[in-house]
Amino acid sequence: MENDLLISVVTVSYNAVTTIEQTILSVINQTYPHIEYIIIDGGSTDGTVDVIKKYADKIVYWVSEPDKGIYDAMNKGVREAKGKYIAFLNAGDFYYNQDSLLQLIQKGEIDNDPDVIYGYQIHSFNYGKFVRKKMPLVYFKEFMPIGHPSSFVKADLMKNTMFDCSYRIAADYNFLFGLYQANKKFKFVDVIIADFESMTGISSESNLLAYKETAIINGCYGTLKYKIRYLKLYLSGMIKKITRLLFPKLALTIQKRKRRKNKEYLLLDEFLLDYNK
Repeated sequence: MENDLLISVVTVSYNAVTTIEQTILSVINQTYPHIEYIIIDGGSTDGTVDVIKKYADKIVYWVSEPDKGIYDAMNKGVREAKGKYIAFLNAGDFYYNQDSLLQLIQKGEIDNDPDVIYGYQIHSFNYGKFVRKKMPLVYFKEFMPIGHPSSFVKADLMKNTMFDCSYRIAADYNFLFGLYQANKKFKFVDVIIADFESMTGISSESNLLAYKETAIINGCYGTLKYKIRYLKLYLSGMIKKITRLLFPKLALTIQKRKRRKNKEYLLLDEFLLDYNK
């Protein structure tokens, strides 16, 4: 195992004064010592920059300037990264505990030179926390089966390709799907890596666009299956919106019930019963 392997962690932020500090602390308090921390801020005006400056001595590189969107900001971070692997932990997300990256390195079989290392990811909703189960990678043909904040990609692969900024939401899926199609080596580690804020993220607010971009990438766009699924998402979104406005408590109950029935997820408390054994 390469005990001195450098990992570049990139945080992208914009007007995130209420969440950026938790994200920063979760990175700089990691017990794994070889972390290069980079923050790319989009020119925040709400006090985010003041929080970043507070921890400037723990940050290898940071900048606050306008960008052309989240993936443009991520690409800026990639260009600055010097580590062997690059990870993205954006404002509002945080590492599960102080040993997350140490456990990743210990269990990631780095000597076998994986191209992508990934682990479990917690999805935080306002009705509870859920862990996404390990998914077969073949699902890349339909959707993203791994969590981006819980993934670590070889820097040379990222620097050679970068994110395609023509996608507003699914550029990370486009990039990782490309690695899967190229038969790059993915290594799963049995570790909870990150806690992902899943209520206010851009994909949660734009499900239809996210589905459209995903379908364009995997070749499903325009098919009958796509059109039926798109219509279902549209109608479901309208019903959810109306229910949230008129019956907010009922909306949360319904969402939690549906999430519990979703075979991809387990309640965090239930997951931990086996995870901590």
